[in-house]
Amino acid sequence: MQDIGMQYNTPTLGLYFMYPDYIEFLSNLEYYLKEAKIEFVEHSKYAIGDERRAAWSHWYPIGLLGGKVEIHFLHYYTEEEAAEKWYRRAKRVNFDRLLIIGMQQNLCTQKDIEAFDTLPFEHKIMFSNLDLPLKSNEYMPEFQNSDSVGDPYRKGDIFYRHLISRL
Repeated sequence: MQDIGMQYNTPTLGLYFMYPDYIEFLSNLEYYLKEAKIEFVEHSKYAIGDERRAAWSHWYPIGLLGGKVEIHFLHYYTEEEAAEKWYRRAKRVNFDRLLIIGMQQNLCTQKDIEAFDTLPFEHKIMFSNLDLPLKSNEYMPEFQNSDSVGDPYRKGDIFYRHLISRL
């Protein structure tokens, strides 16, 4: 969105979910965007979450949305900033014009990719390094020898190429 000068109309930029939480979030999207509140926590429920935060360039907030969905606010410095941007951007979501994007990262398994494919969204893309016969799966052979797809910020050209071919 930033690359093409669009206003952020999703709260999910600048943060990440572990995949079990992302599937839960998408499975109840309207609730999590319209009603659920964020409670900030000291530690991730995932060991890798705390490891990543400790290794990151700065401390960042971790929140539980609706008491269930863990969010790592990677590009934020305070809980106040994270909450303010989440709630403001969540109000901008147009549920009639959704493009749901998934990436095989953050503990994502083949089971999660299959669950993503069954979600009831018309427009969805799952970037993965698995060549699966699923409607939403966008196979990225560039990452076939990795355990996940690459970083979309560092490998943006690859993601853009696949996104454009898909759209």
